[in-house]
Amino acid sequence: MLLRLLIVLALVAPESAPKEATLIASGANQPHLAAAEDGSFYAAFIKDGNIEFSCSTDKGKTWSAPVIAMDAKGKASGGMQRGPRIAVDGKKTIYITAPMTFDETELSGKKYPVRDLFLSVSTDGGKTFSKPTQINDVPKKAPESLHWLAAAPNGDVFAVWLDLRGRDKGQDLGYVKISEQGKKIGKNGGISTNGGASFSKVSRINQGETKIDSCPMDAPQVAVSRDGTKIATAWMDFRSGSNARHVQWTLSSGGKFGPELSASDEAKGTQGHPSLVFDSESTAWCAWEDTRRGINAQAIFAADSKTKKNVAISAENEGKCGYPTLANAGGTLGVIYEAGSSVAFRLINP
Repeated sequence: MLLRLLIVLALVAPESAPKEATLIASGANQPHLAAAEDGSFYAAFIKDGNIEFSCSTDKGKTWSAPVIAMDAKGKASGGMQRGPRIAVDGKKTIYITAPMTFDETELSGKKYPVRDLFLSVSTDGGKTFSKPTQINDVPKKAPESLHWLAAAPNGDVFAVWLDLRGRDKGQDLGYVKISEQGKKIGKNGGISTNGGASFSKVSRINQGETKIDSCPMDAPQVAVSRDGTKIATAWMDFRSGSNARHVQWTLSSGGKFGPELSASDEAKGTQGHPSLVFDSESTAWCAWEDTRRGINAQAIFAADSKTKKNVAISAENEGKCGYPTLANAGGTLGVIYEAGSSVAFRLINP
């Protein structure tokens, strides 16, 4: 009888999340996560008007006290994915980019100062960072501040962003290659298989209509398996109707993408701001914001591409959560996200 009762309780029990989240920084927002093969995690976020950094060298169990990586004189701000990005190469050189401005004419009196993209580098594990260097070579032409950063094991670093140069309307993708541990910043270019000499044509991935006719404030994501044989993509769209935000994702093997699937297994609520990563077995994982608990109780959920089972990442007592970023630290998957007015971290497979 007792066994039956326990089974019934297990079946009707509400979704559960890992017991504890690690609080990395209070009064912080717009976090981003990177990882190294030795099990280290690296985080960048906005705090007190600056770009700050924290790291874990024990697979996410403990984190260092936040330090200022980019001193914006207390003027840095961001939201809706307009925050810092972080990447780590094979030598564990740490790269952080962020939208900032040091132009007093922009900072004095303007509600939305025009920012450029700056880079700081650490070669000592985050103890010190270089002075911020601008990477978009035409000033004030990247006002959206939406960008991405990635580092190859050999130390080649790549940044892309929305760029206005040469346009009266619309925007293009700006691109730059950075090398020599941040000392060499290449010429800005306009996806390439030959070092940026030329770029491929755009190919459509989604099979269903996204029904997006303006900026969704929700960037698509891409991840590549370590052996380079699989690609995962994820995005938010409105195919279910106006303001019905749902995350779709699909995988490519052999150069062809399969039909997209909804990330959520719950009819209630909406989803947005997905993040992707592959684990050590080349299984893709997706994390996203989810309102199945209610709009003001927005949570972080995740799923893997094999089971597609939704897993609650954030707990109900963490408040409204958003902007997750996944990373794989030598086989250990972690996720960082906004939790109320703080930045929190959890392990997915400790």
